[in-house]
Amino acid sequence: MIAVLPDAVVDQIAAGEVIERPASVVKELVDNAIDAGARTITVEVSAGGRTIRVLDDGCGMSARDAVLAFERHATSKLRAVDELWGLPTMGFRGEALPSIASVARVVLVTRRSEDLAATRVQIEGSKLLAVTEVGAPVGTCVEVADLLYNVPARLKFLKGEATEASHVTELVARIAMAHPSLHVRLRHNGRTALDLAPDRDALGRAQALLGARVAARLVSAAGEEAGVRVRAFLGAPELAQTTARGVQLFVGKRPVRDRGVLHAIAMGYGELVPRGRYPVAIVTIDAPPGAVDINVHPQKHEVRFADPGAVCAAVRHVVQQGVAAAPWRDEVAGPVMMSAIASVAPPRLPLDAPAQLSVTYAAQLRDAQRIRDTAQARLDFAAPAREWVRDIKQQIRDAAPDERLAEGSSPVAAPNAAAAAHGAHDTPAGAWASQPTSQPGFFARLRYLGQLDLTYLVCEADGELVLLDQHVAHERVELARLRALSDHAVATQRLLFPTTIELPAPLVERAAALADALARVGYEVDAFGATSLAIKAVPGTLRHGDPATLLRALLAHDAGEGEPDGHELVDRALAEIACHSVVRAGDPLTAADVEALLRALDGVDADVPNPHGRPVLLRLPLAEIARRFGR
Repeated sequence: MIAVLPDAVVDQIAAGEVIERPASVVKELVDNAIDAGARTITVEVSAGGRTIRVLDDGCGMSARDAVLAFERHATSKLRAVDELWGLPTMGFRGEALPSIASVARVVLVTRRSEDLAATRVQIEGSKLLAVTEVGAPVGTCVEVADLLYNVPARLKFLKGEATEASHVTELVARIAMAHPSLHVRLRHNGRTALDLAPDRDALGRAQALLGARVAARLVSAAGEEAGVRVRAFLGAPELAQTTARGVQLFVGKRPVRDRGVLHAIAMGYGELVPRGRYPVAIVTIDAPPGAVDINVHPQKHEVRFADPGAVCAAVRHVVQQGVAAAPWRDEVAGPVMMSAIASVAPPRLPLDAPAQLSVTYAAQLRDAQRIRDTAQARLDFAAPAREWVRDIKQQIRDAAPDERLAEGSSPVAAPNAAAAAHGAHDTPAGAWASQPTSQPGFFARLRYLGQLDLTYLVCEADGELVLLDQHVAHERVELARLRALSDHAVATQRLLFPTTIELPAPLVERAAALADALARVGYEVDAFGATSLAIKAVPGTLRHGDPATLLRALLAHDAGEGEPDGHELVDRALAEIACHSVVRAGDPLTAADVEALLRALDGVDADVPNPHGRPVLLRLPLAEIARRFGR
């Protein structure tokens, strides 16, 4: 039997489409403020977005319209369906306020310039409670309290407060980027996160949001093709990130996502940005009326172009022209230099170099990296390592006078208990420890034969040949050790002088919100202005790379549906620290090193996946080898 759903149920179903998270509410309210002609918009958020207050100095509403605005599909922005193809406004559906009011307690106060008094509308769970006259300035203020209070099933899917607050910050920053003439303020729990004065130049707004470091490496490009106008600010290739988070795309001043345009931007950079990385770029697209459909996504995150090929071609050509004219074009040595963690300048390679030069360049890069890592390791860890070795030898002599460390054996085979007695700070970088067991496990029973290409460990087992990736194996052991320590504290190295780095404002806000989680993995950070972060301590076990670059990557990482909460960030950080704290391909290992590593592998849970999804070992049965040889 078919039945008509009650209005309250219809409202909550619609709210499920419009309100994805607190940031969705902020977006709808800010869009309304922009459409009202506001020049100043203030967003105040607390409890991660459970409570939201948006104030504007726009035109306001009459008493009749203030009440009617909470009726579904009531809008002043649309009269006929044909207007959908040329709407100049941000919103148009008339669903925002009714949807929000169905899952929250809402108070709206609004006044027009010609009215003597403001109108106050109080509504809760779609029920109108009161309409009164109050005193208020011209404009509109919407207060949303106890968001999702009456839909606990939806409420439990929200992330932590820090995560939801970071989504709000990122959203407001993107809206501010699309509307540089607006004065935008954002406060989290009473603390100012953004205060962006009006700016006629979008480049000035980009500098305020992204920081001086990034803005100094941006170039402007603009053009028009087939009626599609494109304006872009393009970042230098060394700013490229592992996620597309650094790409801000706007269509008709709406922040949107579009895979085709993202690919066109990447093609515009060509080989300057390697596959798997994304440039920092701000791209604004204005298409002619009728060429874009903005009514294809409930939150207007996506649009549909009538001729997507023409739009992508226009974007690609503008980006290509901007990159070709960029002053940093001649500085780029090629895609090889764009490593995720790079702290030294590699040798230069001409863009049109022949293949042989590329081979030579790669060899030089590997040699430079090894020299740098070796020098750093000797500088940072030589003295602690010598003291640690002496202590371990003495403990072994005291425990068993007849036993002696064999000449040339590696201290990395020392038991965990001995290493723990001296603390994580005294453990040499790259050391791994093995768990003493009564019976040797699979890895400890392997017979080590040698190193292949200074990358793979060749071992023999009963009836098979076993190859292990030395980096992945050591990474697995180190990650297990760090996870065991993370409940207390990972080794920390305090800096003599704090290092200040530039970050986009949303990332600075996120770092401040997740300071406790970062401290668990060895980072001590403080906000130093809207777009700067002061680093006072870094993970003490890092051997390779720049801790500041690693911190940027952790904060900028996009986890698909949303940002990680504190627990997820800690786990991801430990994986990255483990990756950059262990031996790499190209590092020579002694037989004692390998035997200690094999014993340590037996103490690691085999079901725990490698952080990068790479296998630890490859097993080749002797029968298969014999078959290949025709035996």
